[in-house]
Amino acid sequence: MKYRLIFLMLFSLIWVACKNVIDLNLRSTEPQLVIEGNITDETVPQRIIITRSASLDSPNRYAPVTNAAVKLINAKGQEFSLIQRTPGAYYSTSFAGRYNQTYQLRVQVDGKTYLAAATMPPKVPIDSIALSVQTFGTTAEKTIIIFYQDTPNLANYYRFILSVNGTQVKRIFTRDDQFNDGHLVQAYLYQDDIKLKSGDRVDIEMQCIEQDIYTYWYTFSLQSNGFTTATPTNPPNNFIGSKPLGYFSVHTTEHRNIIIP
Repeated sequence: MKYRLIFLMLFSLIWVACKNVIDLNLRSTEPQLVIEGNITDETVPQRIIITRSASLDSPNRYAPVTNAAVKLINAKGQEFSLIQRTPGAYYSTSFAGRYNQTYQLRVQVDGKTYLAAATMPPKVPIDSIALSVQTFGTTAEKTIIIFYQDTPNLANYYRFILSVNGTQVKRIFTRDDQFNDGHLVQAYLYQDDIKLKSGDRVDIEMQCIEQDIYTYWYTFSLQSNGFTTATPTNPPNNFIGSKPLGYFSVHTTEHRNIIIP
């Protein structure tokens, strides 16, 4: 027993002496320009957000870009300059995007020009929304369902945004009509980021988007929703030539809300 105790003590000393401190060298990436542009069919000042990404160890992951020149060009070739109201946020005057009309975005930053174009698809309205309640043991899981009538003989693409008490859930919701063209669709917005409970106010936004914007959000959802183990990459976007991060989306929008009973 005595020798066994001495052996264990010596082994412990050797093990402690052999430990190495591993210094993980997390490489800092070069800042990249991020442009998030949206034009909707609501009569509001349309907004373009421009930032720069930062390294993982930076306290500010997205720094606003304040020296950009931003213009929107409509189908008639008319150019409209956007005004920066808050750092990195550029606004147009109030107008509503028109269905089947193409808009161009031109952003100039530090001597480089970034161009994108997008067309607003026809609107598919929300039919209704409902709440699904499923009980697992003693736990009730509540899920929002949205109903809409898909337009037949037309490729339609959708994005849904779910917010609970003013906080947007992290899950990204996209759909196409590959298997339900022309049907009445019920889309379950499953998410486990924020548990729905009685008294919660839930806001649902439905967007009709173009195919390339659908591809952007669908690719993003595969990474952020955990359905792939591949190394994350930048989702493809609709910028022409120089490619910043982000997107330029011209889409319809409609909101509905519900108070959870």
